[in-house]
Amino acid sequence: MPKITIAIPTYNRAKLLTEAIESVLVQTYEDFELLISDNASTDETKNVVVSFKNPRIRYHRNKKNIGMMNNWNKCVTLSEGKYLVILGDDDKLYPNFLEKSLKAHRDHPSIGFSFAHCNKVDPKGNYLTRWGYKFTPSGYLNLFEYLQFTIKYGSCLTNSSTVLINKKVFSKVGLFETPYGTNTFDFNMWIKIALKYPVCFIDEVLCDYRIHKEQVSEMHWRRKEMPTGKIGTYLEILGAIAALSDKKEFENKEKKKFLTKRLFDINRELSALLRQVIPEL
Repeated sequence: MPKITIAIPTYNRAKLLTEAIESVLVQTYEDFELLISDNASTDETKNVVVSFKNPRIRYHRNKKNIGMMNNWNKCVTLSEGKYLVILGDDDKLYPNFLEKSLKAHRDHPSIGFSFAHCNKVDPKGNYLTRWGYKFTPSGYLNLFEYLQFTIKYGSCLTNSSTVLINKKVFSKVGLFETPYGTNTFDFNMWIKIALKYPVCFIDEVLCDYRIHKEQVSEMHWRRKEMPTGKIGTYLEILGAIAALSDKKEFENKEKKKFLTKRLFDINRELSALLRQVIPEL
């Protein structure tokens, strides 16, 4: 049984999928399986996967398209490793990604997941900028620290392609779900895990995150007239504040004051975004 499963959920991305697979197969840490979960693609996806002829690759094809989130959950249930990476089919890991990420788990055995920096690149792989604008401190982060910075900055601080998850967490937090927004189910998972486990931030760039017109983020984050990405993010953070409010860690007066202030700030910002979408509100 492999130590790590790298899963690539994919749909009609045959051309970009090749680069994602290649980035996995050159990892310096080699005890892994590569699981491709094909969401009933109609392009050359299967042929691309089969062309690699690598025994570590396992190909699964859904009989019908089950949606993006359900395909991610399929990756969880089909994976055989102790640890799991869900890599975007349009992203690329750096060769030392697994080595660095697994070290974080070995150094901090209690963490639920590790995550790292990544760079934004254009469709041809040219560097654009660093993903994200504000980050947590480097290293081990307890429950309060990770969620404190998430709430403070009002954003998701974790790019999913940089995450290595200890699969034991799913028995406690369940699978990916959409209680607040369909476009923030990954952010919802990082919050759920961080409510029960410490995490670890690796302060290095270990992945390329590709920006292009066909990605889901184009619809949710790059349409000024319809800011569904930010709305979903704020809804997730309000849920995190609610979950934190009755925990022991927040009996401290200063921590409660921090949460209360951010609750009002985020509620006000969220109201402005909703009025942008629904002027009559």
